[in-house]
Amino acid sequence: MQVRTATKFDIPILLNMLGKYRSLTPLECLSNSSLDKAEKILTHIIAGAGVAIIAEKDEQPIGMMLGIISDNIWDNDILMLKELAYWVDVEHRGGTAGYRLLNKYNEIAKQYHDMGRIKLWTVSKMSNSPNLSYEKFGYKKIEETYCQGTEVI
Repeated sequence: MQVRTATKFDIPILLNMLGKYRSLTPLECLSNSSLDKAEKILTHIIAGAGVAIIAEKDEQPIGMMLGIISDNIWDNDILMLKELAYWVDVEHRGGTAGYRLLNKYNEIAKQYHDMGRIKLWTVSKMSNSPNLSYEKFGYKKIEETYCQGTEVI
């Protein structure tokens, strides 16, 4: 098992995993949406505007984690790395892929922080995600998000 930084040549792999991620979203209105916007964002992230990492087992991709750097709503001088998608193929959950992805994400975020590129970094947990305790990885819970206006599965 290894976790590596994605390149532009990995965009089709990442889009495939995003398609799986999207198909399991608890928001019905997004479950069949286009991946065109995701491809544009991936290109931006891989060009240096965030983090794109892939977990591989026996040289086959089994998971990914994506984050994008953006400015804070309250202070444009504070840049933050926001996790956008965190995915491990269903058949590989319960192993070490998710743990390794999160560790690598934290390692890269810490480097960005130490270089002064970001001030903080975040991860999110969807309502149908496996129950992972982010506190064990040093995170502090800061918010919960609730949804109305669409069918929630």
